[in-house]
Amino acid sequence: MRTESVRKAAFLLAGVLLLCLLAGAAWGNTYDIEKELELYGDLDQHDVPGFGAVACGPTAAVNSFVYLQNKYPGIYDTLLVPDINANGLDNADMIAVAQTLGGAVYMNTIANNTTYHDDFIWGKREYIEDKAPGRTEYLAQDSWNWPQPARPKPTWVSTQYPTWDFIYDELVACEDVEVLLSWSGGGHYLTLSSFHWADTANPGVIDLGEAWIDYMDPWTGAWGQSNIWSGSGRIETDYESGAYISMAVSESPIPEPISLVFFSTGVAAVMGVARRKRKAA
Repeated sequence: MRTESVRKAAFLLAGVLLLCLLAGAAWGNTYDIEKELELYGDLDQHDVPGFGAVACGPTAAVNSFVYLQNKYPGIYDTLLVPDINANGLDNADMIAVAQTLGGAVYMNTIANNTTYHDDFIWGKREYIEDKAPGRTEYLAQDSWNWPQPARPKPTWVSTQYPTWDFIYDELVACEDVEVLLSWSGGGHYLTLSSFHWADTANPGVIDLGEAWIDYMDPWTGAWGQSNIWSGSGRIETDYESGAYISMAVSESPIPEPISLVFFSTGVAAVMGVARRKRKAA
């Protein structure tokens, strides 16, 4: 029985991986990946009681958790955002998780009246591991220093400005990706869903008018789009005057060693189905 379940899960995840790879393609000098918008949560941070005005970090994380559950139900089920009343995932379920994330155990949002970059990365990983241990891999590029000895920087966090290829590659691999936008006197977390870049005017450099990102914006609970371009060694954006991407973090189901089995099993099965169809024809 367990073997059959593993086989089904392997086939399902292999199909997901293939679809993700096909969804993101670099044809010539154009890079384009757009993930399924309907899979994400749509929580508005202002709906989170008590600290909604500064709850963009926990809210962006919750909208990402919904994506992980919808994209990989065999891995996460409803562990990250529980269906509290058994009536389907709704706003109340997402609010409850955002409030938990904002506490001292995870992101310290309530105590600090903001969510610092290190608290976001650390707290999100801690929450995922508490609710669904050992199922997720993490990767991040973060330009900020880590000042908290009690929360040391994980080895999978690279100290640098996030690069366009990191963001693009993680989205293509069906990773869940959040970014922190920073500007003078402010900052904001977004959950990314797409990356588009037509590398034409200045090859290898993102120029204004060539590239943009789409995202679920926790400030509105709705989809938004902003232009991006290269500037001062980082990715800048017109989301806010002077805003740039200072951090990007991704999560996805652990690919090793499970995904090798999943992928090979699924590809073999898909190829077998294709051969059978040709033979029948």
